[in-house]
Amino acid sequence: RIVVTGGSGLAGFAVVRHLLECEHKVISLDRVPLPEPITEYRFVDCGDLGQIYGACDGADAIVHLAAIPRPINHTPEQVFRTNVMATFNVLEVAATLGISRVVYISSISVLGLPFSYTPVRLEYFPVNEDHPRAPQDAYALSKTLGEDIAVAFVRRAAGRLSVVSLRLPWIHTPETFKTQLTPFWEDPAGGATNLWSYIDTRDVGRACMFSVEADITGHEEIFVCANNTFMKQDTEQLIREFYPEAKISIDFEGNQALIDTAKAKAMLGYEASYSWESYQWN
Repeated sequence: RIVVTGGSGLAGFAVVRHLLECEHKVISLDRVPLPEPITEYRFVDCGDLGQIYGACDGADAIVHLAAIPRPINHTPEQVFRTNVMATFNVLEVAATLGISRVVYISSISVLGLPFSYTPVRLEYFPVNEDHPRAPQDAYALSKTLGEDIAVAFVRRAAGRLSVVSLRLPWIHTPETFKTQLTPFWEDPAGGATNLWSYIDTRDVGRACMFSVEADITGHEEIFVCANNTFMKQDTEQLIREFYPEAKISIDFEGNQALIDTAKAKAMLGYEASYSWESYQWN
């Protein structure tokens, strides 16, 4: 029995759908109804601790996606307060009710990207979980603190709770990819602060399922993304032009992703199944 917060969103609905396809019982929590009535839905504001208690009683796991997804059209304090309190509340409920697994949707923004006030200096490519976190804006800070909150609750639960923090890049469907990302083919500078990285919503669903089912104790932060960038240019060419100070630790092949997902493969059995190069409109 899995509770999905933010289940009506772009990624959340894909997660709900995939978990149902894998024969899990799913309850979606959101402030707006599901796009399609495919499972149980409850109106819940994750800023209200009591509402989460009521909705999560009896759950085996929680996948926490509910958040303001970018620091645009909201003030910084709204983004920070909403995201941090929602994450705290979900983990407070999980720890108190004895829910053993939480999947927290973090972000590559913990690196400081893409909404930084000053340029972010990355030390090496491909980026992995050992790379220093360096948030500047309210969204990146909220996601970074979300990981820290997870660590604290795992410590508090003393073996009764494990949390997987999935660090996701820009989330897309084939349709949103076509409208929002193909323009960067002629403007590589525009995609540089996102590391030209993306993930298909269907792979988000798969990664969340693997994270619910994985044999993991404690807290693990894990990058997941597509195997390639959203660009046609060679990755090494992009790095040398836009991140000349960063060390390159491997020989990149073609438009290979700048994010290392080896940990996701080893701990979750995750490897991206979807790529823009196979989209039907391409």
